[in-house]
Amino acid sequence: MRVRRPARALATLAVLAALVAGCTASGSGDTDRTAATGGTLRVANANEYGDQDPHDYNGDWFIAPMVFETLVKYGQGGRLEPGLATSWQVAADGLTIDFELRTGVKFHDDTPFDEQAAKWNLDRWVGKESHSWLAASKIIKAVEVPGPMKLRLRLGRAYDPLLQELTFTRPPGFMSPKAVDTSGKFTKAIGTGPWRLEQITTTAASLVRNDGYWGAKPKIDRVEFSVRKDSQTRVSALRAGEVDMLGGSYLAPISPTEAVTLGKDERVTVLHGDPDITVMLGFNLNGIAGDKAIREAVRYALDRETLTKVLYAGQAKAATTLFAPGIPDAGAPQSLPFDPDQARRILDAAGWRQEGKGRVKDGKQLVLSLRIPSTAAVGWQDSRLSAQAVASALGEVGITVNIVAVDEATFYDDLHAGKYDLAFMETYGAPYDPSGFVVGFLTGDRKDPGLWKTDEVERLIDGALYARDAATRAKNYQDAWAVLNREAAFVPIAYRPRVWAVGPAVKGFQVPHTEYDFDLSTVTLQR
Repeated sequence: MRVRRPARALATLAVLAALVAGCTASGSGDTDRTAATGGTLRVANANEYGDQDPHDYNGDWFIAPMVFETLVKYGQGGRLEPGLATSWQVAADGLTIDFELRTGVKFHDDTPFDEQAAKWNLDRWVGKESHSWLAASKIIKAVEVPGPMKLRLRLGRAYDPLLQELTFTRPPGFMSPKAVDTSGKFTKAIGTGPWRLEQITTTAASLVRNDGYWGAKPKIDRVEFSVRKDSQTRVSALRAGEVDMLGGSYLAPISPTEAVTLGKDERVTVLHGDPDITVMLGFNLNGIAGDKAIREAVRYALDRETLTKVLYAGQAKAATTLFAPGIPDAGAPQSLPFDPDQARRILDAAGWRQEGKGRVKDGKQLVLSLRIPSTAAVGWQDSRLSAQAVASALGEVGITVNIVAVDEATFYDDLHAGKYDLAFMETYGAPYDPSGFVVGFLTGDRKDPGLWKTDEVERLIDGALYARDAATRAKNYQDAWAVLNREAAFVPIAYRPRVWAVGPAVKGFQVPHTEYDFDLSTVTLQR
């Protein structure tokens, strides 16, 4: 049967359709000319800078990994690599992890990095209530020093994702014990990383190369960050040569339309990384969307391929899984056909009869509240246009959608309080997924709806998180994903693109492994 595409939904999307044709993928920033070492890289940032204490969450998330390092690094495809620890050994029962620490490493103030400095850092956040969102903070029961350049973690329970959680810069990043005053209050950002923080204000920061770095030293001398909150201003600054780089989902996001425009500028190189964040439509089970028929109808009513193609200007792929394919244990793709006639049949069979343009059951109208942040564009997703497209498509099958735009802080408060029927949600991305997202959105307090919190799913998630082998972990995750699919728990929309743009002087930049690190080791400048 040929599926009819809703005319009104496509009309809503048509405002961006002309952009798709001009969208092309870009290569790297390399050229045939030899780039020189040294120089200053100028980077735009969308957000103001706060406290740089790695054991807190108020500071910038891109400067931190340049200054502070972790025991373990998150590599391509989720591979765990040595950082400040050269190796580690997990006991057979999973309750002890022994680390061999890297020798010859010094903090930026020349304080040696050793077993005592490592323990001091871990003791600063492990077991603290402010870090309880991180399972490692609760799982680690003791930090011990069994010998010189050795560190031992004793766990209350075997927890396979712990090593991955130790790749997070906040709070597992290591700073000098002299970075605090006598009361223990943070005073200065002093780490072991390839960059030293020279100066920072709320709107600007400068870093200089750490010539004493133990690893591959940067080729450029200096990095200067400047806060430019307006996206169009950032793009204009890049094209005018005022900055050399912008992009990423959180550093200085580039909208789909901006990416198309920049891709046509021969002075700019647009770089694409493998996506690691999934944009989805979530339901509040505690309201009218607790009716499975409604959730199934929403799934069938949305033409995800067209939504993704147009809303993301042809630069994203429609999602078929909870997590992007590059995330460990992402699971098998789901079959999500676009079939509005099937959506109508499901609603009819469930007793939601058509009355005019809407539907009614037992005297109750089928109306869904779709919460969105009032900001015109959040990263890659234009929240208003996305909401209008969804409302138009659901209207075609008789589901009325009320779009409620609130400020960003209220939006997240409303999600936690369950003040919505529909809402756009996103996974966290690497290195936080899958464990970070599933703990927050699939387990815990049922007053916070999350994505899908039920006893069945929580049991499977626990089985995955505390599995003692990869096969058991993968099976429990896949069984959990199967339940979400069976229950039509959410609608995967798109794998959000990871896009960066660099000016003509930048050579050798590679899109970072994650949206939370900023590796400039391969970058050179040619002005």
